[in-house]
Amino acid sequence: MKHCDKITRRNVLQAGFLGGLGLSLSNFLNLSALNAETTGKKSSKADSVLFLNLAGGVSHLDTLDRKPEAPVETQGEFKSIQTCIPGHSVCEYMPKYAAMADQFTLIRGISHSAGAHPQGQSWISTGNRPVPALIYPSLGSVVSKEISSKPDLPGYVAIPKTEWNAGYMGDAYAPFKTNTVPRPGQPFQVRGISLPDGLTIEKVNQRQQLLSKLDRRFKEDSTESQLLEALDKFGSQAYNMITSKRARAAFDVERESSKIRGLFGTDEFSQSVFLGCRLIEYGVPFVTATYQGWDTHTENFAGHRRLLPPLDVGITAGLKMLKQKGLLERTLVVIMGEFGRTPKINVNAGRDHYPRANWCLMTGGGIKPGQFIGGTNKAGDAPDDKTNIKPDDIAATIYHALGIDPLMEYYTNTGRPTMLVPHGRIMRELFA
Repeated sequence: MKHCDKITRRNVLQAGFLGGLGLSLSNFLNLSALNAETTGKKSSKADSVLFLNLAGGVSHLDTLDRKPEAPVETQGEFKSIQTCIPGHSVCEYMPKYAAMADQFTLIRGISHSAGAHPQGQSWISTGNRPVPALIYPSLGSVVSKEISSKPDLPGYVAIPKTEWNAGYMGDAYAPFKTNTVPRPGQPFQVRGISLPDGLTIEKVNQRQQLLSKLDRRFKEDSTESQLLEALDKFGSQAYNMITSKRARAAFDVERESSKIRGLFGTDEFSQSVFLGCRLIEYGVPFVTATYQGWDTHTENFAGHRRLLPPLDVGITAGLKMLKQKGLLERTLVVIMGEFGRTPKINVNAGRDHYPRANWCLMTGGGIKPGQFIGGTNKAGDAPDDKTNIKPDDIAATIYHALGIDPLMEYYTNTGRPTMLVPHGRIMRELFA
């Protein structure tokens, strides 16, 4: 896959405009080089991203976008509690967040038109409205290509797994899935890293030599470049991870101090966040932790009663861990699902898909905490008159925080030039 990160169509347009000012192409290229030095990754606000994906669509009204003035049938069963920010109330099942709300920034009124889970997840994971003709790469795949990671660790890890994919970039940039999460008091083994009983590093080296010979033979007969790129990357990555003490240490959560481990609950989400923070510490630039179960078409309130306490513990413990380790300033934490849920409660005491209103929490990575960006109307059924925020804007902002130009242009394997997030607005108001 060709990659054009130096001169894009936007650059050409700029060059044409500057030509009218008497600047030659060489002048323009010199200015572009200077701009890259001053606005490239050196000026990035973050080195890594921890994306906590609330898959299924968390109810905005029953969590962080409470509507005390809405009709009773919209408000639902939960009580509100006051946070440490005057005038900001949240669900009663989020007391830890309420005490730390001023350390996050809440974005409300995010809206789009994809009402099904796959399309909604695709939109928040890529910053592009899904279309049949092209599968866009997820944020983590782009980050794993654009930001150098340690050779013995993946650039993109999904805990325990994810439907996000590399799209037209090819499987070489797909996420490494742990397929499991730590369990307190038990050894944590991840397939592809932990050595099975009886397998030694010496045997791994012997197998690697054999695989190298087979790879050379395969390359002579194959012309599928993306497949070969993926096989090369996966093979070398697996070998590097298995033979690296450092990589095994990164996943060995029992090495973490009891003080840090004690911050987290024993549930899968908390333990996923814990592992994600640890991988960030060891240099993985993009980690997703997926929390399933929010698709509450039936028994919305029973479901949220079960799901909210682990969410409350996990997000606040993760913030504390990153802060105590001095990582929060350079780690962008993003928390959101693919959409909100309907203000109207259905006949099954549930709420249905609702892409017109959603929220996102951010902290770290240069984010100015304690802010409220955007909002919804009194009924909670639409963005307010001042709000126009799309998933495209969230993605563009994440890229910007990492020093990646959201308008960077790639070529697909069919030769089609495509910008990363052509319709996204960088939300500069988020940053300090």
